[in-house]
Amino acid sequence: MTMFGSGAPIGSPLPQGQLIGNYRSYEAALSAVDRVVEAGVDPRFLSIVGRDLRSVYRLRHRPSYAAVAGRAALQGAFFGVFIGLLISMMSGGQDLAMTIGSTVVMGAVIWVLFGVIGEMMRRRQLKYAMIPSMTAVSYDLVVDNSVAGQVSSVLGPQPTATPSQSAPAPTPEQTEQPGAEANDQNNRGIPDLPDGRPQYGVRVDPTPDTDQDSDDSQTR
Repeated sequence: MTMFGSGAPIGSPLPQGQLIGNYRSYEAALSAVDRVVEAGVDPRFLSIVGRDLRSVYRLRHRPSYAAVAGRAALQGAFFGVFIGLLISMMSGGQDLAMTIGSTVVMGAVIWVLFGVIGEMMRRRQLKYAMIPSMTAVSYDLVVDNSVAGQVSSVLGPQPTATPSQSAPAPTPEQTEQPGAEANDQNNRGIPDLPDGRPQYGVRVDPTPDTDQDSDDSQTR
């Protein structure tokens, strides 16, 4: 199941409304939305927002050369059938079986050669297969204020985000930094990034030396 499709363009603002619940999986959030839609709520007023997007690269064993050759032969055979039909239509339908048979064999052979050679080149770079994906730590159900009461009555009490879900625990190096106390205060609102930087904007710390020099220059 994919969460991406033809919808709002990249960079569109986040949905505004009331946070109803926070779910650990996309399927759980989708199940809650299904219950609300079945109760008669317009789905245009509902949004699922993923928190803390992560890039996940799952590793797998590379397929054997026999599997690569078999898959390539099947693809080449289908392509050969298509080419054979085109050639037969252009030649008036003469020797249809022979034409399709020859194009199927040629397509399978060519696809097997390219498939095996491509697999050999990929194995020189990586000894394993890497499958990239995008996932979120948790998912918020955000609804428009006009239907917030109706959605709450349909779903009842829903799970909410905990501090451990919204931000990872600080490392000992981060807690020993001089700005750790300020980061803890900031975590009460929008949590910082794992390396201590703010999620939005830039944190500007006061510089006592500069302020003191400016005060001295004014008194002079």
